[in-house]
Amino acid sequence: MAKNKNYNFDFYQCVTRSSDENMPERQTADVLSELFQRHSDPGRNTVKEIHRNKYELRMIEETDYGYRGIIGKHRENDLPHAAVVNGEEREITLAPNENLLEKAHFTYHVDYSVLIMQRNHYCISSNNMGKYLSIPGYATALNPVIEPADLQWLMNNSVQVRTAEIAIARPRNPDLFRGLEHDFNNTIISTLNGTGTAKLNLSLRGDAHSRDPEQRYLSGAFKRGIREMQTTFDVKKCKLLLENQDTQMTHPVDLVADRLFFDKTISVEGRYPPTFEMWSALAEAREEKEAELVNYFGSMELQRLA
Repeated sequence: MAKNKNYNFDFYQCVTRSSDENMPERQTADVLSELFQRHSDPGRNTVKEIHRNKYELRMIEETDYGYRGIIGKHRENDLPHAAVVNGEEREITLAPNENLLEKAHFTYHVDYSVLIMQRNHYCISSNNMGKYLSIPGYATALNPVIEPADLQWLMNNSVQVRTAEIAIARPRNPDLFRGLEHDFNNTIISTLNGTGTAKLNLSLRGDAHSRDPEQRYLSGAFKRGIREMQTTFDVKKCKLLLENQDTQMTHPVDLVADRLFFDKTISVEGRYPPTFEMWSALAEAREEKEAELVNYFGSMELQRLA
C-alpha cells in the first residue's frame, strides 16, 4: 500500500583542495569523473571504508549538468530486530555476504560545484560524503549553502562570535560520533553519551562589558568548529551574534534557518521511493532554488563569490 513520505534535499558547495601547493589543481567534478569511470569498469569498484563502514556508488550517470547518483552504505553489524507491535521479535537473517543497505540520491552540478543530496543520516552525513569524495592528496569538503551576507561575516577574520544559542538532537547514527576534529564537538558527543540526553541546548556568551577580546568573544576554536558541527550533528538551532572587533558592528546569523534545502512529498511503496521520483525531486530542487544559488555564488557572467 502506497504512503506519502516527506524527503529533504540539502545544498552543499563542494571544495576539493590539496595541502601541497605543488600538487595540480583538482575539482570535485574531476573526482566524480574518476568515480564514474571506475563504476563503468566491471573489473573495478567504488567501495570506500569510512569509520569501519563501507560506502559505494550503487549507480552514477553523467548528465548535461554534471552527474547524478546513488550512494549506498553497507551495514554489517548491529542489525535491528523485526517485530510486530506487542508481539514477538526475531533477528533479521541475511544470506552469506549480504548486508543491510541504506541509500541516498544526489545530483552534482558542475556550474557552481553544488551537490544536492537527499538527507538520510542513516546512510551518510555530508561530512562522510566529503570523505568519500576525497582522493589521495586531495580533501573534499561539503559546506552547507547559507545566505551570502552571513557567509561573508563568518569568513571575516576580524569577526568574532559574541553569543551562540545552539540546540542539537542526539545523533541516531553512531557513526557520527567518530572522526571529529574539534574539541567543542567532541565535548558535545561526550555530554550526549554521558547523560543520555535526547536534545542538548547550549547558551554561550562572552562578557559583553569587557573590552578584552579574550573575554568579550567566544574562543576562535568554536568558530572553526561551527562548520563541522553543521555537517555532523542534527542541529535544530544555531543562532550566532557576530561582531566585528575593529568596528564593534554586530550581525545576527541563523545557520539553520538560512541553510538552503528543499522538501518534497513522494508516494512510496515499500522502503525506498521510486528512483525516477527522486530524480524529478532533485531537478525540481535545483529549479526552485536557482535564485538563491545565483545570489550565493553570483551570476555565471559576473565575478563569483567562490
